[in-house]
Amino acid sequence: MNHVFLHDVGVSIVTAGCLGIILYFLRLPLLLGYLSAGIILGPHMGLGIITDPDTISTLSEIGLILLMYILGMEIDLKKLMRAGKAVIITGIVQFLGCLLLGLGAFSLAGFNLGNGDYTLLYLAVAASLSSTIIVVKILSDRVELDSLTSRITLGVLVLQDLWAIAFLSAQAQISNFQIGLLGLSLGKAGLLILAAFFIAKYVLPHLFEKIGKNMELMLVIALAWCFAIAGGAGLLGLSLEMGALIAGICIASFPYHVQISVKVSSLRDFFVTLFFVALGLQIPFPNWEMMRLALLIMGFVILSRLVTIFPTLHLLKFGNRGSLVPSLNLAQISEFSLVILSIGVTYKHIPKTILSAFIVALVIMAFFSSLVIPHSHRLYHWFNPFLEKVGFKDFLHIKDREENDEAKVHPKIVFLGFFKEASSLLREIEERHSKTMLQEIQVIDFNPQTIKKLKAKGVQVHYGDIGHSDTIHHIDIKQAQIIVSTIPDSMLRGTTNLKLLKTIKDLAPHAKMIVTADNIEVARDLYSKGADYVYMPRIVSAHYLTDILERMESGHADVIKTNSIKFFSSREEILS
Repeated sequence: MNHVFLHDVGVSIVTAGCLGIILYFLRLPLLLGYLSAGIILGPHMGLGIITDPDTISTLSEIGLILLMYILGMEIDLKKLMRAGKAVIITGIVQFLGCLLLGLGAFSLAGFNLGNGDYTLLYLAVAASLSSTIIVVKILSDRVELDSLTSRITLGVLVLQDLWAIAFLSAQAQISNFQIGLLGLSLGKAGLLILAAFFIAKYVLPHLFEKIGKNMELMLVIALAWCFAIAGGAGLLGLSLEMGALIAGICIASFPYHVQISVKVSSLRDFFVTLFFVALGLQIPFPNWEMMRLALLIMGFVILSRLVTIFPTLHLLKFGNRGSLVPSLNLAQISEFSLVILSIGVTYKHIPKTILSAFIVALVIMAFFSSLVIPHSHRLYHWFNPFLEKVGFKDFLHIKDREENDEAKVHPKIVFLGFFKEASSLLREIEERHSKTMLQEIQVIDFNPQTIKKLKAKGVQVHYGDIGHSDTIHHIDIKQAQIIVSTIPDSMLRGTTNLKLLKTIKDLAPHAKMIVTADNIEVARDLYSKGADYVYMPRIVSAHYLTDILERMESGHADVIKTNSIKFFSSREEILS
């Protein structure tokens, strides 16, 4: 059994990797390659190399848990509250609207409800849910999780997950529905949320502060927290994925969440790859009846999202872009739908052909989303003239709304890492300028004590290790005027000043870049690669000491000593 398991995992990763390389050079979403790998390896339409998808299903479920965990860390409750009205109203209108539309549309297609046949209900519910894993994966890869349209999309997805959990809670009692059992399930969910937030508020901050310097232990504790809450959800009869989402939301406000997300992302990508391969393995060889139903489901999903989401957001004054982009983002089928349908087959509520048709529709819609979501803003420009002609006035562009929504000060100066040279430099800035300028400075570092002191001075701080390029990608530095690295290569781990320079030139091409060199040859190389100033501590020290020597030779040694003693007696820095 172990041999079969390792064989299937190995073959899946190798095939997904090979197809991923091809799609990368074709500039197509990698998701398509992972799904294609499952189809090619599968027993239905492929080579039959993997005959049992269950061999990798456990690992793929870990991918779902980690994805939901990272999604939770990306959900800033304060930002969601700013878009809360839109999220709550749209989430309610979308699900209930799609549910009612589904009952009507699928009943016209010949499906019924009653006499022990619940196919119509299952079709309507399953087609009303969108895929968290697909949407988050695509938006995360494009570093777009923090835009307003993405926050609305994610908020609606969270509400959809709550709708799905409510249905799962009542699913066993559909034939004998009892409101008390539903209330019990919701009560368990509330208990888990309260317990998780209590621990996150009163226990975790002290623990993370103590271990913040040890990145390895930080990752282990972060994963332990994720699986502890997910396991608690499982013990209460709730979804493991929802438990992981709660765990992520609980620590989203921690200064460490960006670095945890970066560290966990590499693990997530491995397991999520297996999830999409496993999905491809399950695609049955289609017949006409199955394809007809799959096409009906896909058409309904696209139209129902446009009919329920677009006009709702437009009435809430989000304009055509802010209304159309979330509609397109949510035009696919959820993994929860497969879970709901699989359980429905077990309870004999629906025939297995319904589940097979949804698997086909889900995979095709995943292909559709991987092509549409990256180009959703471009599609807006294509469709906007038509929308305005039919009466949907584009009275507010999303860019304008985001500017009003984000009332934050963009940093002018960003420090990559914060060690003694940066500490002294910050002190000089504070002394020569007003303290309000400190609010225009941002520091990226992973020392909890340093972070606490910087925050006390009003400096913007992000917990993170600059040795991982993803850390910088996750932080908005596009508006920065000057970006500074005062740490020499000899002290950096996992990166160099040259690598930092290249990353910054891609992310913030208009910013001036100050980097540090250990020797003259490195300094020349950094200048040739576009550095605006190369700082060499020994050269700067030599210039200053030369001036001191000349003044001493002129008989000013006592004055220099007196001034120096006075200077150090009153000098206070973050790092002494």
